[in-house]
Amino acid sequence: MKALMILGFVMASLFPRVSLALGPHELLVLANGKSKESVEIARRYMSLRGIPDENLVYVPVPGENSHAISRDDFTRFIWEPALKGMRKHGVEDRILAWAYSTDFPVMIKTAPPMSIQGVTFVRNRIPVAEQVQNGKFSSPLFAGPNGHGKLVHYSQTFDVYERWLDDEMPLPSMMLGVTGERGNSKKEVLECLERGLASDHTAPKGTIYFVKSGDVRSTCRAWQFPMAHQALSKLSVKSVIVDRFPESKKNVMGMLVGAAQVNPGVAGHYLLGAMAEHLTSAAGVFNSSHQTKLTAWISAGASGSAGTVTEPFSIWTKFPNAYFYVHYAGGCTMIESFFQSIRSPLQILLVGDPLASPWKPDDSLVIKGLKNDKLQTKFIVTADVKSRLGFYPRFLFLLDDLVVGRGKTFDLDVSRLKDGEHKLRVVGYSTGLVANQVFAEKKFLVDKGMYVGEQ
Repeated sequence: MKALMILGFVMASLFPRVSLALGPHELLVLANGKSKESVEIARRYMSLRGIPDENLVYVPVPGENSHAISRDDFTRFIWEPALKGMRKHGVEDRILAWAYSTDFPVMIKTAPPMSIQGVTFVRNRIPVAEQVQNGKFSSPLFAGPNGHGKLVHYSQTFDVYERWLDDEMPLPSMMLGVTGERGNSKKEVLECLERGLASDHTAPKGTIYFVKSGDVRSTCRAWQFPMAHQALSKLSVKSVIVDRFPESKKNVMGMLVGAAQVNPGVAGHYLLGAMAEHLTSAAGVFNSSHQTKLTAWISAGASGSAGTVTEPFSIWTKFPNAYFYVHYAGGCTMIESFFQSIRSPLQILLVGDPLASPWKPDDSLVIKGLKNDKLQTKFIVTADVKSRLGFYPRFLFLLDDLVVGRGKTFDLDVSRLKDGEHKLRVVGYSTGLVANQVFAEKKFLVDKGMYVGEQ
């Protein structure tokens, strides 16, 4: 009789990927389905970062280049379609953060107003007005300090927070870019995202500038600078506290300023992965010409920036803490660093590459056991991680973008698969509070038309 059907394997491609704290498979990307540019930028970002196709959800954003929408419209056209899309694609259980593409409203007309990321963070359950208005909302991801001399928690990655918080885990998000009125061009947005990718595991030798002045926008958080400076020194990352805006520098890795008007371009050259921000009322208010917009930093070469979408007053809890750079230098991604550094992230707009991680180790993973010279129906798949310092005891296996196994090995029964191309992704997790991730993919072809003679 004929033998069991045997499957022929042809390796279409092998994708080794660099390590990340928050993994690409844990990031949902939302595109405005009514905007060709939004879809193009979302898809380009996913390609750059190796984000699975199943992690893309299109939502029917109302209006055109609208700065703000109502809470009801947010729920109807963005929140509910996003949740439905996650469930439909089978990725709901693995998503830890969202990335909004371009052409989304940045403000939700709650009372008082919140940013789209603020409403997302609280999972569309709006806090009482006083907490929003006065910056009294306390994020469970905030790592401190809460004041001069107060303790700071250790940096952690989102998957660690999720294990601690379980059902109380909020939903962090960032926006890939802002185009349209007072925004960046599509080219500038894509260049920003490319800079973020290029920054990974570069261990930059640049300088972080903490700029002090008599402006209340500066004095409200100047107390943070010496503490952050000291912590960065222990990580061998250079920072300086200065009394004037730096000019013509060649090594800007970050900058915190307090000013209504800034000219980011005069600072000089921004290194890959740089984050810069200027704590002012209207940096995220794009339907007004009042004050410098956060997009000016992106134009100048930063890979990330932030600004509020409504009047925040000079309340430091609503803005990135100087400890952003300590989390960043400790190996966290940009989005993880932002949310550990903002105590009340309800009116802030965070823009740039969520997965940028300049201080991540350059580890790599190789998939073993899936061979194209073996005609068989079952394979025992394992992973080999090459790392100088890390230990990777946990692995996640995704087949065609869906989680199919956890552990150190996976039994792949290809006889259950349809003919055609398939993709296997293996993700390794290191130990530690900053749980590094590294992954690789293999594409293979299943052909059940192949047989071996009579038995």
